[in-house]
Amino acid sequence: MPIHSLSLNRFRNLDAVELDFSPRLNLLVGDNAAGKTSFLEALYVLARGRSFRSAQLDRLIQYGGDSFQLVARWSGSDGRTVPVGIQKSADKLICRIDSSPIKRLSDLATLIPVHWLGGNLHTLVEDGPAHRRQFLDWGMFHVKHDYIQLWKRFNKLLKQRNAALRQGAAPGEIQAWNPDLAGVGEQLHQERKAYLHRLTQILDGTLSDALHLPAVTIHYRKGWKDELSYLEVLNRGLSTDRESRFTRSGPQRAEMVFSCAGKPASQCLSRGQQKLYIAALQTAQSVLLYQATGKQGIFLFDDLGSELDAQNQRLCIAMLAEAPVQVFVTVIDSSSLSRLSREQAKWFHVKHGTVAEVV
Repeated sequence: MPIHSLSLNRFRNLDAVELDFSPRLNLLVGDNAAGKTSFLEALYVLARGRSFRSAQLDRLIQYGGDSFQLVARWSGSDGRTVPVGIQKSADKLICRIDSSPIKRLSDLATLIPVHWLGGNLHTLVEDGPAHRRQFLDWGMFHVKHDYIQLWKRFNKLLKQRNAALRQGAAPGEIQAWNPDLAGVGEQLHQERKAYLHRLTQILDGTLSDALHLPAVTIHYRKGWKDELSYLEVLNRGLSTDRESRFTRSGPQRAEMVFSCAGKPASQCLSRGQQKLYIAALQTAQSVLLYQATGKQGIFLFDDLGSELDAQNQRLCIAMLAEAPVQVFVTVIDSSSLSRLSREQAKWFHVKHGTVAEVV
């Protein structure tokens, strides 16, 4: 279910343009500051209703303009071509799917599963566990649409219990939240555990070997002691939680630990290897998504050549070309990918904000 075309107007530094895409691989070539990342950002905004570079969408309006407009033609699950559009002015945001206004930006995310592989890729390996929980939850959201309701239910109960703890409520009042919180928390944990098991099977079975990477092990920690139920942990830890004034254990503390040869992967893998591994991990997510739902994800891969030599660039593209995804890749130097034929990929040249297909 790829994006067939994109029309954009008054977005960042880009000239107004309408382009048709390959359903598999699209390469954007140009110098630094030519507008390549802005083009990927336009696709991201269309898929998420937000930007990866700015918290305020009105900052994406081209200088001198009063609004920007993005319109794509998307292949729906029923085979129809569905128009998807966003128009943003200084004080108004309008989003439409199939010409009908939507009220929730999550409707865009549900329709177009997009993977962003940009300059902050290494946070998944090097930074705190919140990034890795977000990675798991994003994958679950697209594979099981009722997961988001489970996740919201858990976080609502957690906030209510934490509010009681902060207010110094009596033990009985706090314990009243424990059964519901524990039940939802256990279910959330089981959903994440099952998803990660399927993901690692795909990753270990096909993708890591294709990139010639060292063996990386993913260990899942659920956020409380393995030998106890979550309800037991909540009940036993009540006094300490009251002292801390927050719930110390649970799925909100879950963690994915990447290790290599018994050491943290961040210590064993170079920056280039981390980039390849995360690309493989997100590719595995897209394969799992396709197996579970039949949906084709969208990859936005910015600056492929950063930290990757020519051979590894080719390995990464070959991996993505075999996956059930539509790929948009930006490069400065395209010589490492020059062997790709016009049947394998569409090429676009980006210069001074102008994006044009190379024919």
